[in-house]
Order: sequence, then structure tokens, then C-alpha cells
Amino acid sequence: MKVNLGLGPHNSFDTMRFHEGDRTRIPVVSDSTVLQKIHAIGDLAEPLGFDGLWFPQHFGSPYGMCPNPLQVLAYFAGRTERITFGTMILVAPWWHPVQLAHEIAYLDNLSSGRYEVIGLGRGVAKAEFDCLGVPRDESRQRLDETIDILTAAFTQESFSFEGEVFTIPETSIRPAPVSSDLAGRLHGASSTGPSLEKNARAGLTPLFVGNKPLDVAAQEVRRVNEIRREAGLSPVQPKNVLFAYCAPTDQEAVRAAEYVEQANRDVRLHYGFDDPSNFVGVKGYESYAEGKGSATAVTAGPSRRYDESNLLIGSPETIIERVGALQKVCSFSEITINPYFGEMPLAEVEASVRLFAKEVLPVLHEMEAPLHPDASGE
Repeated sequence: MKVNLGLGPHNSFDTMRFHEGDRTRIPVVSDSTVLQKIHAIGDLAEPLGFDGLWFPQHFGSPYGMCPNPLQVLAYFAGRTERITFGTMILVAPWWHPVQLAHEIAYLDNLSSGRYEVIGLGRGVAKAEFDCLGVPRDESRQRLDETIDILTAAFTQESFSFEGEVFTIPETSIRPAPVSSDLAGRLHGASSTGPSLEKNARAGLTPLFVGNKPLDVAAQEVRRVNEIRREAGLSPVQPKNVLFAYCAPTDQEAVRAAEYVEQANRDVRLHYGFDDPSNFVGVKGYESYAEGKGSATAVTAGPSRRYDESNLLIGSPETIIERVGALQKVCSFSEITINPYFGEMPLAEVEASVRLFAKEVLPVLHEMEAPLHPDASGE
């Protein structure tokens, strides 16, 4: 099994001051401090034996603090030789698709083809759309057209496009990518049923970014493969992002519960889940208004909490056993662990990552990760 390291540079220490609108105090921990330490942990990915390094995309709040994951992946492409890269996720509606295609192609060149998982999604948080001036009710259409445009850009020397949102005259992507299969590397993250089906019909591989119980994810993998079979496509296995805290013993790992609670708070505040008016009347977000949608690591319903099935918390032995059990449920082909959430001291993040790499990673690298019959869609 392939195992990647996923890093979201959250400044959870500043969440409450920021959302309370208190501009009279300075942050307890500066954004630059968080970034410096997160980048230092990213530098550990290759020497510790991880297979890849992934980053998310977020704007305008202490949550995520990564406005362009391609930028930070280009930084690490110049600092590494072996590891591959992924995005969890690029929010397609925030980009002009021609610019996005060019930047992906450029990273493909810089990394010598190591950008393997082009994770795409449509975004959720009202504040992020508002600060960019992008209408949220266009998000699904923008994502659909972006997928079509990226597919054309990566399979044709030149292309044009006429859609409801984008009109593109004949153009080419230059520099051309070094990889000939970029269109096949597109992955779709979805939180609702309609998005899942649209992504499946577009041929995207499912990418679950910790956003639902894995038994639900297993049902969705089966549905994706049923759709693919109807379209004459072969079945696929999802890739999963799982939140991880590795400690010497299960007893010592209990302290991660505090960080999970802080992460629950951060997600609710960032996405505005506590205020239904953030979603009511917005085309494409009806399930969120009804409490049936979910975003990063949040389950549906009033509690809006991390689902326990997405958490790899415990001793190395416990985590190994849990990954094996979850793979049987969801048939994922690889995982990305996200070791930083809540107000976890960054020294603890590093200790957790190092212990995981030493005790868990070698075992997972030897673990089989098949597509199980229940998920094949047959």
C-alpha cells in the first residue's frame, strides 16, 4: 500500500480570535511560525520513507492557509527527488481552467511527472467564495466545465471550448506537460450524492478527504463502479485521507481527543455549518441547508463532528490493525495521513510522524490493498 503525508497548515491557535472579529489582539502563534514548522515536517516526508506529499487549498482564514497548493508543491518538487505529489483538493471554481491547466503542466515539468493525484472539488465555505468574487451557485457548473477543459488540454495539442461559464478560443498549454496521462490523474472529492455521480460519469477516481464514515464511502465506491461499468469503464479504487495521531501506547494517544475537539470547532466555524443561512437558497448546496452534506472530516447532522472511522489514533499496533480493517471496508488503494489538526503542538506532530514512519509505514508498505468484490460494482 502506498502511504502519503498530507499537511494542512492550520493556525488553530488563532481560530477563536479571528472568528470573534477581535483585531485588538495579535495571534498567539503567528501564521509564519505555523508555515515554517509545517514546511519542516514536509521536508521529513522523503527521508522518512513516505511515498508522497499532499496539500489542500483554502483562503482567508486560519483554516488551511494554503491559497495555492501547486505553489507549495513546486517548492517541495525542488527539494526532493523521489516522492510524488497530490492535492486534497484544488477547488476548481476558484480558478480559470486555462490558468489551472498551465500551472498543472508547469508543476508536471518541475517535478518530472511526480504530480500523480490531481484532486479536484467544488468548495463549500461562503467566505472563501465571497472573498474571490466567485458565485457559489455556479460551483457545480464551473467544476464540470473545468473537468472537460482539463481533459481537452491534457489530451490535445490545441483545443477550444464553449460552455455556460467559460468560452475559450483555440489555445495550447505551453509548456506542454511531460506526462501524457494527466487527464487520467484527475480525482474527484465529493460530499453529496449528486456530485459523486457527476464525478463518476466524468471518469474521475473517488478521493475521500476524511469527509464521511467509511461504511458510507464503501457504498459510494460501489456506486461509482456501477456507473463506470455502465459507461464501459473499468472499476477503480478510491484514495482516502485519514487523520492520524501515533503515540507509543493507546493510553498516551488519548490526549489527541482534545485536538480532535478543537478541529471540530475549526471546521464548523470555517465552513459556517452552525448557520443554515450560509446554504439556504444557494443552488447546488441544498443538502448542506438540510444538514445532509458534509465537508472536510465532518459528518452530516447537528453535531458536525469528525467521524471516528476517519481517525487513526493510537499505538502503532492499533493503527496498523485499523488500516487493515478499513481497507477491507472501503477498498482504498492508498492513504494519505493528515497528522496535524487542532492546537496540536508542532513538536507532537513531528513525534507522531516519526513514530508512524518507523513502526507503521514499513508494515503498510507490505500490506495488500485490493479492490474487494463488494466495491467492484458487479
